[in-house]
Formats: sequence, C-alpha cells, structure tokens
Amino acid sequence: MQTTLSPERLAELHAEGRAQAAKCRFVDPDVVAELKRLLRERGENWAASVLLRSLERRAQGRSVSHLPYLYDGEMETLILAEAAELEQLAQAAGGGA
Repeated sequence: MQTTLSPERLAELHAEGRAQAAKCRFVDPDVVAELKRLLRERGENWAASVLLRSLERRAQGRSVSHLPYLYDGEMETLILAEAAELEQLAQAAGGGA
C-alpha cells in the first residue's frame, strides 16, 4: 500500500509532525501505541511512502526491535498522514454524491 497524499501535502505533514514532537522532550506512549496500530494495519510500505525513505533500519532495544527506526517527528507525521488520507477519502466520497 502506498500513500495517496501529494508530495506537497507530505511536506506540510512532515513539518507539522516535527513541530508536534518538539513540544515534548519525552515520547508519548499514546503516540507509540497509535504508531504500532498504523504499522500493523497499513504496513511499513505505506509508512515508507509517507516518510519518503526506506524503513529497513530497526529500532534499538528488545521491546521495540520489531519497529523501524524513526527520527524525531516521524511518528507524529505518520499519524497525521493517516488522518489526512481519511479526510481525503471522506471529501472524495462526499464530492461524488
């Protein structure tokens, strides 16, 4: 699965994700839980298409070694991208009726 968002929209989401991450020094456990759900449902190919990079490198630590290594703001970017895709689908469905 690949993202349906435009490169311009992805750039906006990347900036917004970095801004959200910068607000807190610590990783929000709710964001991690949402990330795990996203990766399970949409897959790493989708996440790689949103982040515009390979996700082969794995996170360090036994409890997260199954997750890809993500830079600051990328968890938030993925969550924002899912919301943007859902909004895009809703607009398309509403516009087609």
